[in-house]
Amino acid sequence: MDHSRFHPVSVAGEVLYEGDGLALPTRVAIVGDHLVLIDPAADSTVVVLRRSEGAIVRTFGRRGGGPGEYEGVWSIDPVPGSSSQFWIYDLALRRLTHVDLARDFEDGARPGMRSINLVADATIVDPIWIDTMIVSLGFFTEGRLGIFDAHGHFRRTVGDLPAIPGDGVPPTVIQHAYQSTLRSHPDRTLLAVASRHADRVVIYGLDGSVVAAPKPPFGFDPVFRVEVTRGNPVMATGPDLRFGYIDLATTASRIYALFSGRTRAGFPGEASYGEYVHVYDWSGGLVSVLKLDGAALALAVDPADETLYAVRHYPSPAVIRYALPRIADGA
Repeated sequence: MDHSRFHPVSVAGEVLYEGDGLALPTRVAIVGDHLVLIDPAADSTVVVLRRSEGAIVRTFGRRGGGPGEYEGVWSIDPVPGSSSQFWIYDLALRRLTHVDLARDFEDGARPGMRSINLVADATIVDPIWIDTMIVSLGFFTEGRLGIFDAHGHFRRTVGDLPAIPGDGVPPTVIQHAYQSTLRSHPDRTLLAVASRHADRVVIYGLDGSVVAAPKPPFGFDPVFRVEVTRGNPVMATGPDLRFGYIDLATTASRIYALFSGRTRAGFPGEASYGEYVHVYDWSGGLVSVLKLDGAALALAVDPADETLYAVRHYPSPAVIRYALPRIADGA
């Protein structure tokens, strides 16, 4: 899709890590001086790199359903104010696992012995720990965001479902069509949601109120139809499905949304990768567009808005480091 009217700023990266230990990493997060990657295809599903030079300092996470084991790692949620703690969410097990790099490996301790099972009659995506509760996206029958207590029990939903053209689309199908990535402001007062098959970013308060809904840069919605499988309505898609925001990173001042714009037909096998990063502020303004020098699948940004880390798969799995240009407020 043509980004020329946004005057994108091209940035060139350097390979921080490429080699053994990575298979098909899907997410990356900054935890203190480290990068934490989840890699469902690797021998160990969690890979920890040192940010300064990219060396692997630890791998862990064997497959299974027991303590410290994983079956379907999905997302990483760093603990605010900590340089060593984070949560890993396993979609298959519906389980949040707490990891502390500073303590969990002392004296032979196994990482991730503390966990929370999320209990709800819905698929749950991108849960985030906020003080005494957990907030997530999911295929809920009503409400955009799910609220869980500190023990993982579902309590309620908040926020309106995305508006969708046409009538009669079941709520769970709408939630699937607008499957998104959820990230929070570092102080946990605001939530950013970016749609995977549309170019929508919405900023919410914790009560589900819409704080800002920026005008979509291109204005496309998910392309799908409703079918029935085993008696249940489901979202069905084809080669014309377009990918929007495929990952999201947040800092105290910015929201970095990795954008694809590709269709399955136009980029067979590579539609879920993006070269552009749309940079928003927390009031919803699009303040900059960056053009990476290669297609990426996931990204993370340091708290000072100085360095962006991107995960690529081709021509080989690697983590790429980019020095970010300075973006003025209100640019």
